[in-house]
Amino acid sequence: MAYAPEKVYTDSNGQTWCFDEMWTGDWWWETQSRLPAGATVSPVILASDKTELSRFKGDKMAWPVYLTIGNVSKHIRHRPAHHALILVGYLPVSKLETFENNSVARYRLFHYCMRRLVEPLVVAGQEGVEMVCADGLIRRVYPVLAAFIGDHPKQCLVACCTENRCPKCHVPADQRGAPFKFPACNQVQTTHVLLVQASGEYPPEFIAEGLRPIFSPFWANLPHSDIFTCITSDILHQLHQGIIKDHLKKWCTAIVGKKMFDIFVPALVGTPNANVIRASRALLDFVYLAQYHSHTDETLQALQDAFNDFHALKDVFIELGCRKHFNNIPKLHSLVHYVKSIRLFGSLDGFNTENSEWLHIEYAKKAYAATNRKDYTIQMTKWLNRQEAIIWFNSYLRWCDSSHATGGSDDENSRTAQFLVQHHGAVAFVEALQKFLTNQPPAAGPQGFQPTLHDRFDCFSNVQIPLHPLEHLSDDETARIRCHPERANGPRKAPTPARYDTVLMQDDEQGRGMGGLQGLRVVEVRVIFRLPPHLGLYPHPLAYVHLFKPLRAFDRNIKMFYFGCLT
Repeated sequence: MAYAPEKVYTDSNGQTWCFDEMWTGDWWWETQSRLPAGATVSPVILASDKTELSRFKGDKMAWPVYLTIGNVSKHIRHRPAHHALILVGYLPVSKLETFENNSVARYRLFHYCMRRLVEPLVVAGQEGVEMVCADGLIRRVYPVLAAFIGDHPKQCLVACCTENRCPKCHVPADQRGAPFKFPACNQVQTTHVLLVQASGEYPPEFIAEGLRPIFSPFWANLPHSDIFTCITSDILHQLHQGIIKDHLKKWCTAIVGKKMFDIFVPALVGTPNANVIRASRALLDFVYLAQYHSHTDETLQALQDAFNDFHALKDVFIELGCRKHFNNIPKLHSLVHYVKSIRLFGSLDGFNTENSEWLHIEYAKKAYAATNRKDYTIQMTKWLNRQEAIIWFNSYLRWCDSSHATGGSDDENSRTAQFLVQHHGAVAFVEALQKFLTNQPPAAGPQGFQPTLHDRFDCFSNVQIPLHPLEHLSDDETARIRCHPERANGPRKAPTPARYDTVLMQDDEQGRGMGGLQGLRVVEVRVIFRLPPHLGLYPHPLAYVHLFKPLRAFDRNIKMFYFGCLT
């Protein structure tokens, strides 16, 4: 928990400012300066999105609204198991077909319901509320709406503008694809325009700014808040499903045909125009940099450079007939706001709509499955209240029982070496294990036994390992490595295909000290197993891998290595 803004530096001289948690951003400092001395800011973060409840047939939907606060670390907020993000209500999803203009009626109904939900924040944000904090101290807390997380249609709904507009700035429709910045929307001005329109005077700004006739937006009276600043950038819908899936993949497919775009840039190798690779790489660089868990001035400059590089090279897609123009792509325009959003609120992994999508499973889909489909919203809330009571009681029991321990893994399967050779493709499993035991005998256990094809090994289909701390990534990041053959799923379902992940393995300890990819080698994990007791005792599982050729050939256009399997 954090109760005050902080300036975090990556160097001892205090020159390189780090942006990661919300309390390291400019927004918290600016808000703190507007409050009385000794006040504690509690940044309120709202997330909302519709989700389907029916399966296969029906049109049942739910529209949950979630709430969390920026005082909680983002690594806690985005994990549903920690319950740091709560459900505050369901919005109505009625189509209002009896209204003459039902679309406008739905917009107004949304803002009316949201105004009811956030009404307690008005007085609390103006006067503050004394609260007992997690550290036991009593503080005067000012809850202030800081961020709204949603996809583009929900952002436009909140901003009271049509969906062919930007919810953050006054960009013309034919410039949503240009690398230029435009004047930001202003909450005071927009509220005034809506009030003048409601009085029947019809100001020209109402049409020019693409506003909707919503005359009582829920954010109009919220203190110390600007709704247009609160709208955060969205990695899931703007980058992954927008820029990559809806645009870049289609452009590149039109050039090289349908290839395996899971390895995006390598699929473009061999295209006649190298600018295709350079432009694609620049856009992919932007996507990867935007997902950093912490940023500095250097990484933000690299993010801006990748953005500028793409716009300098994007005309190659017009020359090759993939597009006629770049004048009207809202999600491409949204990239203009990324650097500023990171400086205001910290890294974007704390505001990804993917987190709220996961919450739909617990707070909407499972709750709906527990109902009889009649008046399901009331039943869902009652079921969730009971589930919450169970969770709190279990937490209390775990607190009382300090010796509480979890059971062993259910993912172990005993397999013979013959099975691993035939089904996992571990063709030299026995020979490799014999060589390993000869060179590195176990610290304890029987000696002299040799592995055979009839020995049985406890195997794992996946294992989760902690990653080494990397700059701009979280210290507690983990990776899950999967390796399993094709698995049957019964007579009515298609089998689960085989999967053997590739990883980087340290091959040269001395070369690894040189940094970069030196001393690393690409391997394919075929078996993860535990050594049986008669062959020795090891404190951790072992892995059988297939080696790839060393990383030597480097392509400067795509900035990637060429490598292949060993024969």
